[in-house]
Amino acid sequence: MGGLSMRIMLVGGTGCISGDIAALAATRDDIELWLLNRGNRPEFVPEGAHCIQADISRPDEVREKLGGMEFDVVADFLSYGVEQLENTLGIFGERCRQYILISSVAVYRIRAQCEIITEANTIVGNTLWSYGRNKILCERRLQAEHESSGLDYTIVRPAFTYNRLRILHPVGPSHQRYSWTIASRILQRKPLLMHDDGNALCTVTHTEDFAKGFLGLCGNPAAYGEAFHITSDEYLTWNRLAELVGDALGETPVLCHVPAHDLGFELGGDFGEKLISFANNAVCDSSKVRALVPEFVCTTRFAEGVKRTIRFYEENPEFKVIDEAFDRRMDEIAAKYGS
Repeated sequence: MGGLSMRIMLVGGTGCISGDIAALAATRDDIELWLLNRGNRPEFVPEGAHCIQADISRPDEVREKLGGMEFDVVADFLSYGVEQLENTLGIFGERCRQYILISSVAVYRIRAQCEIITEANTIVGNTLWSYGRNKILCERRLQAEHESSGLDYTIVRPAFTYNRLRILHPVGPSHQRYSWTIASRILQRKPLLMHDDGNALCTVTHTEDFAKGFLGLCGNPAAYGEAFHITSDEYLTWNRLAELVGDALGETPVLCHVPAHDLGFELGGDFGEKLISFANNAVCDSSKVRALVPEFVCTTRFAEGVKRTIRFYEENPEFKVIDEAFDRRMDEIAAKYGS
């Protein structure tokens, strides 16, 4: 559909994961890159990308701007529920050869703390977190679309990703634009909240590495009808992650450990469910994608990646934005449970 090059549409394209996928795709001569978003972050649009400024929740507006365009690959980063997916499928389902849904390892039901999460053997059926349950429903809807229309699809399940903006911490602001809140607390010696004893394992992946695996699935017939983790093989405890963030800042973090259920009650809603889910180890195996995409080699360890993140903030201080309300709430909870 894109002539000699593969025409890829990223629905989003400037977020935590999609931003580095766009950056890598823009360097490739064999990819014609398109982004569809509201244009709120033009500074993260790579040179050479074609941009359509529109709100995906307004399908008539999007269709008008797309005209008769078709794509080899459409990657959906913005469907968090079936209603959103229905909308995006309605726009792009007949315009693409491959539809890639960004799901999450949150779809899994962890049966034992020693379990290694694999696509083949780990049960899809998270009962703890509504985010994971909604992603499960999205996956099922996409599979049903394939059965009814023949649309080829691929499901991608990231784990814990970070980039130049996101400072990973389990109890932090919901959007990466406020990630500096965590760094600010460390620098001020204010306690960071930590669920349980902080020793649950997580799988961390820099989005520049993630992008290599993702692009290897684009236009790849062997990926059709399949689900893949795209994760590194770096497994760290949440305590160790906080220590490494502190090392990058030159300050030792103060941690306030709170039982996950208590912390979940204090923060409520989706955030509370997330923390209870995080109490489980999340060790992901990515052998499946590595076998299909040999160029997927993760070269950024967290200790180095977080230093690059902090360096970005130092070089671009305008991004040092604090979520004041969340910061105050962390103070209140830390005071209640003791630091």
